[in-house]
Amino acid sequence: MNSRLLNRYEEVTYSALQQACSSNGAKVFPKVRVGDVFPLSGSGVSSEHYSYGLRAHFDFLVTNSDYMPLFSVEFDGPLHKTSSVQSGRDRLKNDLCERFSHGLLRINSNYLSRKFRGLDLLSYFVDAWFLEDAFYKAQESGSVPYDEPFDMTFFYTNGSDSGAKWPYWLSLDVQLALQRLHKNRQIGQMAPSHHVGKDSDGNYRCLTWVVFDENHVVYATTGMRAQLFSAVDKADLISMLAMFDLYENIKRALSGELSLLCDRNSFFTVYQPHFEQAYGMVSAGSCGATV
Repeated sequence: MNSRLLNRYEEVTYSALQQACSSNGAKVFPKVRVGDVFPLSGSGVSSEHYSYGLRAHFDFLVTNSDYMPLFSVEFDGPLHKTSSVQSGRDRLKNDLCERFSHGLLRINSNYLSRKFRGLDLLSYFVDAWFLEDAFYKAQESGSVPYDEPFDMTFFYTNGSDSGAKWPYWLSLDVQLALQRLHKNRQIGQMAPSHHVGKDSDGNYRCLTWVVFDENHVVYATTGMRAQLFSAVDKADLISMLAMFDLYENIKRALSGELSLLCDRNSFFTVYQPHFEQAYGMVSAGSCGATV
């Protein structure tokens, strides 16, 4: 009896990836051997990387309409966090992608199940890749000023008929809700403060908070795995995503869950400095409190 080519999680990823790529004329192929994407022979890679590249495959490869590779997507289950053997394989694949300047997006179920302004994270990353590619081609043709930076939050739509309008500023609705809470004097800041750092493996960590009242702070932390995907500013993205968890904590605190209130003095003298020391700063933002 033959085995299924895709497991259940990979099947869901494949369907979502096809949908995200179809409007750009891109094609998605499952289980493509790494050695069929990269010219390993004579490339100067180590024997370990060469041998691995001949054995390993990408979960999904995205190509253009002429079947030229664009980037790959890996669905990383729990084993990728707990197995040292699997972690070693992941590093080898990452090394090869860096060596050949090939984008690699590593996702888990959260990239498919959670929605932010109606958009899942897999679609966000895929849209970012094609929007950035179109943006730089427009700069090369002179349609866009050469010194204008690429920023996902400035895009109104991906151009498809079914695309949501201006979904890429993911935290917009949350930020407006926080402003309303501040205007109604329910929290002490009109916008959250944050610190984004990296751990020793290059993974992103974010601490975001608001001063709740004279004596308390409400905060949230979140993380995101390091990605070989240049189209997305990971520090900006994780600071936006952290706001969703922060907003939920604020609503629960306003509903009477006192356990979500952190002593203000302890937060600023102990917890925040400890977090910033543990994760070297990539970006930070602050907003003054009114209490």
